[in-house]
Amino acid sequence: MMFISLGQFNIPVAWLAFILAILYSDFRSRKVGVATNKLLEHLVFTYILVWKFSYILFSLSDFIKAPLSLVYFDGGLKGHVLALVALAFILYRKRQILVWADIWIYWARVVTIFSVISLGFQEHWLYAVIWLLVLVLVERKYQHGLLLGQFLLLAWLNGFTSSLTLVQLFVLLTVYLKTKQAQYLVVTGILSLVAMMLVDVEKATETIAHEMIDLPTTTGEMYSLSEQEQKLTVVNFFATWCPPCKAEMPHLQSFAEDLPAGVALIGVNLTDRDNGEQALVNFMETYEVTYPILLDESDEVGTAFRVMSIPTTVLLNAQGEELERLVGPVSEEVLRQLIKKHQTYLEE
Repeated sequence: MMFISLGQFNIPVAWLAFILAILYSDFRSRKVGVATNKLLEHLVFTYILVWKFSYILFSLSDFIKAPLSLVYFDGGLKGHVLALVALAFILYRKRQILVWADIWIYWARVVTIFSVISLGFQEHWLYAVIWLLVLVLVERKYQHGLLLGQFLLLAWLNGFTSSLTLVQLFVLLTVYLKTKQAQYLVVTGILSLVAMMLVDVEKATETIAHEMIDLPTTTGEMYSLSEQEQKLTVVNFFATWCPPCKAEMPHLQSFAEDLPAGVALIGVNLTDRDNGEQALVNFMETYEVTYPILLDESDEVGTAFRVMSIPTTVLLNAQGEELERLVGPVSEEVLRQLIKKHQTYLEE
């Protein structure tokens, strides 16, 4: 997942792109189809609020331990399901005021702006320019043919099986088949897509070799990664003063208490960037940390792993090669999904 670092906070690029796309579509549609646009805006932000605050419902114990975690985490898959139930209820109640022509141009704008911003941050400038040209066409004279063009472009860039491409296909079917049942179905699909877009999962898995970790622990022992028998190691770089680091600690501890076979979890305290030994002792006591915490006193390992923003979590294979990197706070659910994604390493 790509993040933008603002001070101590890490903002997912997908979130930023989505919010800006919604704001742009609202601004451009403010004079046309007011009732439908108001409803769409209400649906989107209801979805986000229910999905976000459902974290309290589904992770109450973690929230109580670290209330700040609400800033960084959400209700996950269960939160998405709960949000969809809420939206289905609203759609049913407001079905009489929906104007489908307004919905499609709103959707075309959201897809286009989201793609421009996302590709721009990934520095895929050619693709971003192509989407800008699509935006010009949308604004000059919207036609249903533009939805077909967007679908072909999405299929070319993301593949036919990506969530965004599939929902665009459903949109096309709805527009051209003109069945009311299909129209309600596709709106639900679009709202489901909101969840998938915000996740912004990286497709490619790239291995990056690093020096093997060899550091002292808080108990005075030496920890050498090369001497361990694990097939996958989750390495979490953190500091005690970092708010998102505090927010993710209950999740890391829960993960540590039920580690999958063949998986190890270690924390690396960037001691050279932190507030001293006593701060770390208090930190570990507060969050009841039981997994190994290593001390990077000279910042050698942090520098070798190019840790520019904290927290940063890295997944290593048995050879110490980097398989995945997550910048920003991680939840227990995300860690388990990450291990599942690389399950083949555990089966070797």
